[in-house]
This record gives sequence, structure tokens and C-alpha cells, in this order.
Amino acid sequence: MDFSRKLLSTLTGGQTPAAERGAEDAKAFSDESLSALRLSISNPNISTSAMKENMLRLIYGEMMGQDVQFGVIYALKLAQSGQTDLTSSNFHYVVVALVTLCNMTLKDVVPSMVGHVLSALSHTHESVRKRALIALKNFYMRDADLIAPYLDQIKKSLYDSEPSVMSAALGLFAVVVHQHHASQMKDLVPVLVKILQQVVDGRLPKGYSYHGTAAPWIQIRCLQIMAQLGQQDLSASRSMTPAIMGAFHKARQGVDAAFAVLFEIIRTLNTFHPAIILELCQFVDVAQNPLLIIPKFATSSNQNLKYLGISMLCQVQPSAWSDTWWSQDLLAAVVQALESRDATVQRRALDLLYRMLTADNSENIIDRLVYAFFQEQDVSADHYRYLQEGDGQEHSLPLDRISSPSSSSTSSPLSLSGTTTTTTTTTEGHVPTRKEKILGQILDAAERFGRSEEWYLDLIFDLLERGGRVVTMQTAEKVMRVFERGARSTAFNTTHLRVLAVQKTMHLLAQREYLFSCSRDTGSSQPTLAYVTLWLLGEYGDDADDWKLSTVMETLARCLLINHDPLIQTFILSALTKAALRSAPNGVPKNVTGVVRAYLLDHPVSCTLSARVQSRQPYPSSVDIQLRAHEFLMIAELAS
Repeated sequence: MDFSRKLLSTLTGGQTPAAERGAEDAKAFSDESLSALRLSISNPNISTSAMKENMLRLIYGEMMGQDVQFGVIYALKLAQSGQTDLTSSNFHYVVVALVTLCNMTLKDVVPSMVGHVLSALSHTHESVRKRALIALKNFYMRDADLIAPYLDQIKKSLYDSEPSVMSAALGLFAVVVHQHHASQMKDLVPVLVKILQQVVDGRLPKGYSYHGTAAPWIQIRCLQIMAQLGQQDLSASRSMTPAIMGAFHKARQGVDAAFAVLFEIIRTLNTFHPAIILELCQFVDVAQNPLLIIPKFATSSNQNLKYLGISMLCQVQPSAWSDTWWSQDLLAAVVQALESRDATVQRRALDLLYRMLTADNSENIIDRLVYAFFQEQDVSADHYRYLQEGDGQEHSLPLDRISSPSSSSTSSPLSLSGTTTTTTTTTEGHVPTRKEKILGQILDAAERFGRSEEWYLDLIFDLLERGGRVVTMQTAEKVMRVFERGARSTAFNTTHLRVLAVQKTMHLLAQREYLFSCSRDTGSSQPTLAYVTLWLLGEYGDDADDWKLSTVMETLARCLLINHDPLIQTFILSALTKAALRSAPNGVPKNVTGVVRAYLLDHPVSCTLSARVQSRQPYPSSVDIQLRAHEFLMIAELAS
């Protein structure tokens, strides 16, 4: 409150509005203060100190929601004075200017400052050099092409005698290697090895040690860069492995921060060329096989250490699983973690279980994943309502053929292997929830290791019907791709799968009396169930052995009569249109076309876009539905 009063006093020049003033008087008082501020900053003879004070008033005005765009140009002019500060003989001024540049969001200002910041790399004071590297890192994240030509000059900072400067340079090159230039940064390997050896040998000042571990954050940063440089590069991986093993020997004697270093070492070695970890995992001595350190953590009674151990197991390449370091005690610890009271340990163990998936153990593991899926809590109702009522993107998907799925790799034949972590396909910027991640794992595992078509269909229909909010239209598309392209399981016959799917859909519609629920308040996944089942009838209704295509179309017509939700009606009409294309030479039954014509009479277009807007339904408009109905009737006429 004191800070706010001071800023308010600064904005108003020491005056405050009387307490008895109303809202209109307060607004007028604020407008009057901003008008005075506008006149003050436009004075060409204003001093720098007075301009800085005016900038502080502008900041407060922006915080209070006032329109202060008139002051932006003056703020830019004041920022240009940073060039003078960068060349000051007082290093404090230079540091402040560099900190300002780190927080500068105006991309157009950066090019004019790069030269001054590069000059600061040779400053005599380490604080200036460190801040210059941090500023260059921020510049690179905004415009990589602007800084890329100077990377060779910046690399010299990795040899700086001050650990703080060297650490700042590591932070910069971690971004460079990760984002763009890993293949062009192979010359960093020798310097990274040297830095890691210096840290492990204790050559850095003791102030960089934490709980007895020498500069753990510098070690971790080095390991992260090494992991990027060693991917699929056997030569680089071999040259870095001795230094990493040296860090491993030192870290396994420590505690706390040393555990973080051990985790990063396990992850780095498993990111290297696969030959490295395959060689190391053959040794039976912990001094030569870093994987032998994992049971120490995974079997611990401390939940934090157990979580760390299971996380280490999740980093191990599937090809490196072997009896040399894997024991029954370790397996028992993983099984015990699945029943842990600690939810984080239980979830991490579930991820590990998915990585252990093979054809032999798939049945039990998929059952466990399904159990965990239904036990996991959904996202909040408020969040779901926001998604449904926001822009309606979930319901604006095309009802025609889905795009082809991405290629997938085959599983490894080795024991306890066969999968890598599946990345859930989501919209840009969306972080999948835990339940969405498990759902993706179930769909992937069922497609690759499903034991029969009947078992797969029972699982999919159960997920679609009871899955809740996380079962979206994107989930439906993944399932539909399996029917289009065929499953990866050797136990599946694609044609038989389609026939069984149509049969199951017809029985399901009869059981439900042809009614789908599309409630958006209860977290129901019924729209997705309707999307998949009706799509199946439209695409493969003519493949069914038990029903003629005319019977399938009559079933769809009955669904149109019973379901009044616009989205469901859209699905039905799309399915009818696809079925009509396959109906020649017998044609479309007259009672089906009669139902659609009656629907058009009962739902004229004039009924309304305005009603839809008022109800805030992100559904297809009546115009969209009528267009689909007319398309069906035209195709039905041509097919008859």
C-alpha cells in the first residue's frame, strides 16, 4: 500500500483526490493528471532526471489501466541513452544498462545495441562480461540470425578465468545448441570436457560448491549441452564419456545436489549414440556401469529418492535393459511404486511401465493403464466449459476423410523394450494433462499389441463412452486412422476389424434407442462417440455381413429423427451422404429420402443464426446442416 501511495503521489505530483469524490470525479482527476504529464514530457527543454520521473508516472498510469501510448516515443528516446551508459567508465552504469537490455522487448532496438554488448565481453570487470553474455542470450532467443555471425567471438568467453562468466557462456550455448546449431557446434566438445574436468577436480572456488558438490549447476549445464552434441555421433560420444564417468564417480559419493548430477549423467549417457550405453551396461562393477546406481534410489524407502530412481529408469534406452543391472528387487520396487500413496511416484512408475511394454506383457500393462485412466481426475468443469463455449474449435472439424497418420517405428525385439515415450498430439501451445497422456499411451499400446479385433473394439468404445472430457475429436481422429490404415498389431485383420466395428455400432445404436447425449455440463464424451460410430457407418456400412446398406441408411435416418442436437445431426447427414455414394445400383430407400425432406421442411434456414448466437452454441449453423441435407438428396437422386 505504501508503494502504491508513493506511485500515485508521483503520478499526480503530490496531490490526491478527495475521498468524497465519486467515480466520475476520480476519472476526471486522472485525465487531468495525464494531460499535465503529456505537456511535461513534450517540453523539449526537460532534463533527463525530470524525464525519468515522468516515465515512472507513465508506468503507474499503465498499471492503472490508463492510455499512455503518447509516452512510448519518449520512453524509446530515453532508452537510447543506454548506448552512452554501455560505454561509461563506471562499470555500475554499464551493468545497469545491460540489465535493461535483458528486459527490452522491442526487437527493433536490439540491432543497434549488439555492437556495444559485444564490446562489453572484453570489459575488465567480470560482472559486465557476465551481464553481456546474458544480454546476448536474450538477443539470440529473439533473433537467432542476428547473433549467429558472432558465435565464434562469443565462444572465447567459455575460456574466461571467472567461473561466473564461463557459466553465463554455458547458458548461452545451451540455447544455441538446443535450438539451431547442434551440428555446427561440434568444436565445443573439447572445451566442455575441459570445463567438466576442472569442476570435478575442484578447481573452482569453494563458493561454487553446494552441499559438498562442486558447482552442480555448471555440471548439469555441461551435461545438457553434451547430450545434444553426442546424439547419433559416436565419435563425439566416445570423447565425452570419460569426463562424464569422472563426474559420475565423484557424484555417487555425494548427497542432495549430487543426486541431480547423477540423474543428468544417466540421461546424458542414454542420449548419446546407443553404442555407448550398450557397452557400459555390460559391466558388473558400479565404477564402470552407471546404471547400477539406479537400484540404490528406486528401492529406497524415501519417496523423493524412489521418485528419482524411477525417473532414472525412465531415461534408460529400451535396448540397454539387461539382467546385468536389472534385479528382482528392482522389479519389486517398481511394482510397489504402482501402489504408492504418493501420486507422483505412482504416476512415474506408470510411465516406466509403459516403457517396459512388450507383446508378452501388453495385456497386464494395458489393463493397468486403463485402470489408472479412469482413476485419474478430469480437468476442472470451469476449464472444460471455457473450452466448449469459447471459440468452438473442438466442433469445427471436417467430417470427411481424415489426414494420413504419421509413420511410426516398429518395436524393439529385446526383452523389456519396444517403445519410446509417446508424444500426445495436441493443438499448438496446449500442454496435455496427465489423463490425456495416459489416454495417448493406451491408444498407442492397444494399436500395437492388441490381442484381437473384438478386444480392441470393446476397449475403444468403452473409452469413447466413459472417457469424459479428455476424449476429444482429436482422439476420435486417432481411432479413425486405425480403421483407415490398419493397426500395427499382427493379430489384427483390417477388413475384419471394420466389419466387426459396423456390427458393434449397429448393436450399440439399438441398445441406446438411437439416441446420443451431447451434454457439455457433465463432462460427457458422447459427441466423440457419435462422431466415431456414425463415421464408421458412413465409411464401412457396406462392408457389414449382417445388414444391407439400405438397413444402415434406415438406421441413420432413425437417428436423425430422434437426435435434435445440431452437431449430431451434422454427423448423421455426413454419414448418409457417404452411404448414398455407395448405394448404386440399388439406390437410396425412399423412406430415407423422405425423412431428410421432412427434416428440411421442419427446419427452415430462417430459424436462425441469431438464436444460435444468443445461445452461445459453438455448433454448426442451420445453414450448414441444410447444405449437407441438400447434398444428400442430390446424391440420392443421382444414385437412384
